[in-house]
Amino acid sequence: MKTPWTIVLALGVALVLASCGGDSKGECKQLREDIEAMEQAMLAGGLSVDAEARAALMRAYADFANACHDDAFTPEALFRRADLLRSAGRFQEAMTQLRDVHDHYAAYEKRSVCAFLVGFIAEVELNDREQARKTYQQVIEVHPESEAATWARQSLQNLDAASGM
Repeated sequence: MKTPWTIVLALGVALVLASCGGDSKGECKQLREDIEAMEQAMLAGGLSVDAEARAALMRAYADFANACHDDAFTPEALFRRADLLRSAGRFQEAMTQLRDVHDHYAAYEKRSVCAFLVGFIAEVELNDREQARKTYQQVIEVHPESEAATWARQSLQNLDAASGM
């Protein structure tokens, strides 16, 4: 059963109205609740993602980040936004979003994953093996003990095997 996108649109309108003033903690709480409702509505739709619902949720994540920059949820919201951008085929924007999360949220627990995903998108989605190689090497240098560094090492081995090195 598809979730009517009118519900998602109504939630998006609520997000815009909520962002038009008020105290920031209350505003952030309301934006977060709206995002959770939109996520639940999207999940109720099953495996197929409605393009309008995805776009509304991407906007909601961006609105939250802009209004609540210092909130603990902000890097996660932007990480989720990057995933939606990738699923929409907007690969360069997804890479930019992941770089921004990596560069501006040093305490974010998925920071090394953000860096790895930039290389992964370059390799898999854009077939840019040189960019992927550089990014994987940076992941290993910046996050040497992370699980993402392990993935980057494996990805470099796969790139080397594919190119006959």
